[in-house]
Amino acid sequence: MSGCIIGNFGFQRSGKTLMAYLIAEQYRRKGCKVYTNMITDDFINIKSLDDIPLDYEPKVLLLDEAYYFMDSRLWKNNTNSSIFFNTIGKQNIMLIITAISPDTIEKRVREQLNFCIFAKGDATQIHYKILDVQRKTEKILTFNKTPDLFNSLKYDT
Repeated sequence: MSGCIIGNFGFQRSGKTLMAYLIAEQYRRKGCKVYTNMITDDFINIKSLDDIPLDYEPKVLLLDEAYYFMDSRLWKNNTNSSIFFNTIGKQNIMLIITAISPDTIEKRVREQLNFCIFAKGDATQIHYKILDVQRKTEKILTFNKTPDLFNSLKYDT
């Protein structure tokens, strides 16, 4: 888990945040702390990346619309951004991000992606193309848009 970076990409309302939430929720249920900029009672809300403890405890960091957080130019101290981007694995962080496009994410993070998940929704289904960047494999996953899919969700973006 540590150092794993999962990018969820797609247009607004495509289902990228749904997949990111479902992945993070599975780790929360296993006892991992989940830090996020999303509004949810189940995860720990953060306002900036400086809110994440610098320790070696396993943790998940879920950043919705991550380009607001992952731009090193926004950091007051560029040394801090370099340390964070280059030590995600050493800090025992699984990073899950969402964005419209990969090119909106900080290059140092983009180049470390383990999985890219591309989301596309239509009236009745959400389609995901999951790319395992390291193994160079892919998988297609489709969810039907039913009330059951959305009943257990507890977040707002």
